[in-house]
Amino acid sequence: MSRNKPLLVLGLLALLGVIATLGIVVAGQGSSVAQNGSQVAARADADMEMPSANMPLASGWKAQPASGAAASVPWANIRVNGDSSQEAQNEPFVAVDPSNANHIVVGANSWQVGNGHFEAFAYVSFNGGKTWSTSQPYINRNASRLNAADPTVAFGSDGAVYFAFVAMTPAQGAVAVSRSNDGGLTWASQSWATSFNGAADKPALAASNGALHVFYQNQGLYSAVSSDGVAWSSATLVDSLGRNAYPVVSGGQVSVFYATSDSIRLAREVGPGYGISIVAKTVALQARPTQYRASIYPVAGVDRNGTMYVAWADGRNTGRGNDILLTRSTGNGWSSPVTVNTDSTSADQLMPALGVNANGGVTVAWLDNRNDQANVNYDVYTASSADGVHFGANQRVTSVSSNPNNDPRTQGTMIGDYFSLASGNGVNYITWTDTRNNNEDIYLAPVTAAGN
Repeated sequence: MSRNKPLLVLGLLALLGVIATLGIVVAGQGSSVAQNGSQVAARADADMEMPSANMPLASGWKAQPASGAAASVPWANIRVNGDSSQEAQNEPFVAVDPSNANHIVVGANSWQVGNGHFEAFAYVSFNGGKTWSTSQPYINRNASRLNAADPTVAFGSDGAVYFAFVAMTPAQGAVAVSRSNDGGLTWASQSWATSFNGAADKPALAASNGALHVFYQNQGLYSAVSSDGVAWSSATLVDSLGRNAYPVVSGGQVSVFYATSDSIRLAREVGPGYGISIVAKTVALQARPTQYRASIYPVAGVDRNGTMYVAWADGRNTGRGNDILLTRSTGNGWSSPVTVNTDSTSADQLMPALGVNANGGVTVAWLDNRNDQANVNYDVYTASSADGVHFGANQRVTSVSSNPNNDPRTQGTMIGDYFSLASGNGVNYITWTDTRNNNEDIYLAPVTAAGN
């Protein structure tokens, strides 16, 4: 997470401290790369120092509602967090139980703990998103560290729910992993995948063959593995240029997609280390009129035949604003990236999420400014493909546009660095940060998957 913002933003960035997209931009490129993994201790990163102040509520703040742009959509827009406060929730991550598609777990950052602090909360539904329960996976504060963010969720082969996040303040970040044995309603244990001696950021979690894999960044991309969710291996360097990891599991193998300063890369375990290849070159995002952070976060999925799909926001289409690009691979290289959004405007499309349904259909969702000529208010749009090649029309997901400035806590500086999507039983569960209630809330839409 970038730390070089004005003072107001610094207080907030104490918050999600953890995404280091711009903060860890490093020079370097390469075509095809192979790196040996090495047991490397987490290294301190000056860009990830946590300010001690917390983000205050704005004095005399007034709501700035979106100017119109309401629409009728064929699916519900469901509020996930049930608090009645004005406190912010953002940066959602959603996962669907592979053995019960009605069981959904959402993680999000939340300020509802009060006193300007923020933590990672879990929201659980057992009826396809109709109703929700709330729980706190942060159960071991390790010397009273106050703030926590960057949630990620994975279901283990034993049915347990694992929830990873980064804890911080008054120290640099460390990755924690909590386990729930009742679907996320309560949390039985919490372990530390990294120590506070370094500055870990933006964890990503994957479960495969009885093992947990956590990826995180700290002046490079690292991984750690656990066979029981309690004890963790020492850090293995994946790529010294990597950040913003997104792991996928196929055939029991964990592959991780991630960004560098100018590319999307794929790393696969090879012996004690990782073999790395370049998926696509990227172009930095174009300037925008809004303050909130947005960056190049790859999102990925794999279908039942092993075909992989990767999407990201990219600034290469000059004059069109930032667009959502997608590439696919059947195992023999990657296709030329295609633009998924079909608008003819110069609006920005950002924060993509991607899901692959059991029937092989591929769905992409993203933040979209096309309904506001000023390119400020945003909606969520989606497009689906039954074959992973030909995408249908862009469809609006949100019934009301959101104004990113419409939150008394974050005041337009943060709506989260990503939205999320997970698929199950012919439904894509799309989650996003929404400000229709004059503060940031997490919303979910159950959207029928392509081919269903």
